[in-house]
This record gives sequence, C-alpha cells and structure tokens, in this order.
Amino acid sequence: MKRRQYLPVLLAAGLLTGCLNIDLEAKGKHYYHLQDPGRAECARPQGTTALLIDSLAPSVFYNGTSLAFGKAEGQRGHYQYAQWTDRPANRIALLVRDRLRQSCLYRQVALTGEGLTGELQLSLRLIELYHDASRPPGQAVIELDVQLIRRDAARLIAQKNFRVRAPAESYDAPGAAAGFNQAIGLLLD
Repeated sequence: MKRRQYLPVLLAAGLLTGCLNIDLEAKGKHYYHLQDPGRAECARPQGTTALLIDSLAPSVFYNGTSLAFGKAEGQRGHYQYAQWTDRPANRIALLVRDRLRQSCLYRQVALTGEGLTGELQLSLRLIELYHDASRPPGQAVIELDVQLIRRDAARLIAQKNFRVRAPAESYDAPGAAAGFNQAIGLLLD
C-alpha cells in the first residue's frame, strides 16, 4: 500500500523534469583568427634579394590552440571556450610573410618549406602571446625574438626582441582576440 502512495509523487516528478531546462551540454567553443589590420598592396617587387621566413619552435603553452591569459605576474591559464583557428606561431609567420611581400623590399618572400630558396633568412620565435588580465579590460601581449641571417655565410646579421601591447576591447576572450589583432598590426608596422 505504501508503494501506491509514492507512485503519484514519482509520476509528477517525472513530468516536471520534462518542463525543466537542464543544460547538460558544454558551452560552444568560439574560434578566433589572428589578422593583420593594416595591409597595403605592392604593385611589383623591387628588391633584389630573396627572403625565407622560418618559425622556430615556440613554447608549447603559447603555441596551443587555446587563448592564454594571465591575471597576475608569472601566472598563466587558458580560456576554456576560446581557441585559435591556427597555431599562433604559424599564423604570425604567415602574417609576417604577407606584410613583407607587400613592402616590395625583397624579390621574393616565402616560408621555409614552400620550395623556394633565399639569400636571407628571418627566424621568428614566439616568446609570449597572452591576454594580460591583471586589470580590466586588460592588454594583448605579443613578444617575438627575431633573427636575420645571411644563409650563404651562416652569419647572424641582426637580432632583436619585439614586445608589443595593445588594449583589449573588453575583459573577455573576444576582447582579447581583438586586442591581439591590434598588437599584430603594431608588431608588423
């Protein structure tokens, strides 16, 4: 007899669960694409030398597909639902190649592995790429170590470390991604 008393309660509870919206699915991921906001077209190359661009092995943490952030000095994390469409080091090398092609300073500009040769090599190493979220809305930080090498003589011509910061548009991953695009523009200018 006690079982019959609980049957209407269980039946009502079962019907009510159909009316409730229980979100068991994970939030959708958002994908961001590093872009160069400043582009100019070159009518025809005027330089006489060819340049190869090589992307050296970066830190695995900064070259992952998730956007990185830091809320305090020396602390880093990854946004859970924000990812890059391409690994940052590869994408930055492509953007550098495209910008140098547009500059008309070289006869040809290519990435190593594209089947071309060159007298000069520009080696890029991504040091840091993260949203500095220590104070809202934060800043996009990109640091690259760049070396220019004369390939035939295996001689280092120049080496420089570039670190740029650009304000994030908002205190979240979309705002950080927009800030990274501005930082890339500053880096390439």
